[in-house]
Amino acid sequence: MIYSSALALLLGFELSYYLLIIQTGVVAHFHSDMLTLFPMFMGGVAGTIMSGFSWGKITNPIHKIMLALLLQLLLSFSYPEYNLFTLVLLGLSVGMMAPLGIYLFKSHQQKELFFALAIAYSTGTYLFKTSADGRIWMAVCFTLIPLFSAVVLRKYRVQTENKRESFPIASYLLLMLWILLDSNLFETLLRHSNINIWSNYTFVIIAFHILGLLGGYFIKMPNYKKHIFIALLFVGSYSVSYLELPLALAMVYPFVISYYNVVVFTTLTKEMSLTKLSFMMIFVGWVASGAGLAIALGGFFH
Repeated sequence: MIYSSALALLLGFELSYYLLIIQTGVVAHFHSDMLTLFPMFMGGVAGTIMSGFSWGKITNPIHKIMLALLLQLLLSFSYPEYNLFTLVLLGLSVGMMAPLGIYLFKSHQQKELFFALAIAYSTGTYLFKTSADGRIWMAVCFTLIPLFSAVVLRKYRVQTENKRESFPIASYLLLMLWILLDSNLFETLLRHSNINIWSNYTFVIIAFHILGLLGGYFIKMPNYKKHIFIALLFVGSYSVSYLELPLALAMVYPFVISYYNVVVFTTLTKEMSLTKLSFMMIFVGWVASGAGLAIALGGFFH
């Protein structure tokens, strides 16, 4: 029970850190300037790669997580005034955390994963309206909670026999597509003055995030049908965005985010090889989300 709670808190608040500090904090502070943010992207890729290999005598994922979180905590006190060097370090710390946090979960720990995602989306939505430059307390708190959780988990051991065999790389392509579409729509909506769903429909969004998670876990269907369903949900999200129907968007879009992320995280937690998981996270995480941001800035879907 203690380990289960610590796992949910660690991943849930680290995801909250990513959503509120990296994705909508640092990016907003630097006005989505891709050139300025590029060092953070490169640091993220480097950190993700590093997470998959042993660090000398440090091979335990928990010990790696604690070091990454200590670096993240140190950098949090400088939020949001980062320079080229500290942006690299920030990307490095977050990049290390992504695959390591996911790898801790055994394939059957879906309840813990559900609560982690529920924490992240509820917290991220509720606090989204706060000023991007005034989130230093979030940066510190959302690092301290995972760090404390990692201390509780210091004797926890990942059992690879509880995971499945490694998935073929091609199986990750659809996951990349969903993340790209999500990133693009999210960044596009942030720049759409006529649709401000986060200010006007906060609790509707949270409710449909939770419904999406429940749907992802309790609606049983083959994987190919899940991906068809996700595709239809994205068609619906882009359609109501184009038609400027904010209430409909506040219901459909959070549902698809939560639903497809259940598929993404469930797949990733079943990956047996940490090295392969780290490699795939470069594309599933940094490359797909970065491409979505670039497409949004290019205005291809306006």
